Amino acid sequence: MPSGHSLKRFEPGTIVLLALLAGLASCGGKQAPAPATPVADFDAALKSRITVSGVSAGGFMAIQSHVAFADRIGGAGVVAAGPYHCAQGDVQVALSACMTGTDLTIGPLVDFTNEAAAAGDIAPVAELDSARVWIFHSPADSVVAPAAGEALRDFYRSFVAAEQVVLVDDVATAHGWPTLDAGVACQELGGDYINDCDYDTAGAILQHLYGDLDARASLARPANLVEADMSAYFGSGSHVAKSGYMYVPEACRSNARDCGLHIAFHGCVQGAEFIADRFARNAGFNEWAESNALIVVYPQIEKSLFNPKGCWDWWGYTDEDYDLRSGKQVAGVGALIDAYASGTLLP
Repeated sequence: MPSGHSLKRFEPGTIVLLALLAGLASCGGKQAPAPATPVADFDAALKSRITVSGVSAGGFMAIQSHVAFADRIGGAGVVAAGPYHCAQGDVQVALSACMTGTDLTIGPLVDFTNEAAAAGDIAPVAELDSARVWIFHSPADSVVAPAAGEALRDFYRSFVAAEQVVLVDDVATAHGWPTLDAGVACQELGGDYINDCDYDTAGAILQHLYGDLDARASLARPANLVEADMSAYFGSGSHVAKSGYMYVPEACRSNARDCGLHIAFHGCVQGAEFIADRFARNAGFNEWAESNALIVVYPQIEKSLFNPKGCWDWWGYTDEDYDLRSGKQVAGVGALIDAYASGTLLP
């Protein structure tokens, strides 16, 4: 682990209680899965077809996955989150700087990223050169301050050309996932944290990450959204539920490598224990996936005594390596990607 890795994490949403409890959690004494190893034929073309996204705590998870596996992930879409390694392994930093934007500076985070890459704990930073990044942060967000989104933009621009990093900060919504027509009112904080804002977040993400796409399909009933076993990828102590969701278009049924892969991370209180499959059904990705041969995977976090709101780990409740390749949750993402690359991902 690189020097200076003495940091902790917290997470977003409406999860202050969760974050406080998580700060009390121990690592649980369980072994993290071994860091995933790229399959032999992994190349730039394959990397360009693999992307991630997330909201709030899931946004931090998307960033961690992208930075740790920048040699395998071509881009990231992030809603309502801050920069990589923001909490620095400390729940109090998460609750303060990362949530309020106060004293949030990216210099130490950029330094940590460079050190972690040099130590081999994450991908080489040069792998970020070709990345495409789409960031959404509402100016009306009352949970994670807009300054966090600006810091995330600046963090990525330390490694990625400015024109490849987009920040949308002029759409006023409550803290949550904006959609075309699903969820509570756009300015309402709560419910499933899915907001009807006449705004296609999923479409904006995918079009920035993949370029020109065919028009979204109309899915009155998304029959291709199925439960999927995640236990082959996420090991003991990861807090990832055995059962997740996967959208597999008809065109992708015979061979996953014929299609792209997008991994979408829900926010706190958006996992299956809270809202069943409604994030997977209503986020808006499936309609684009069906018409553009894209597999979408929705891993789910299980709540626990120290993580009662079911948040992805972005402050260190699973282990101190939580945002490195060896972190329990991040390593699982690497294993999932390698299953896709080897053609064994389908449920």
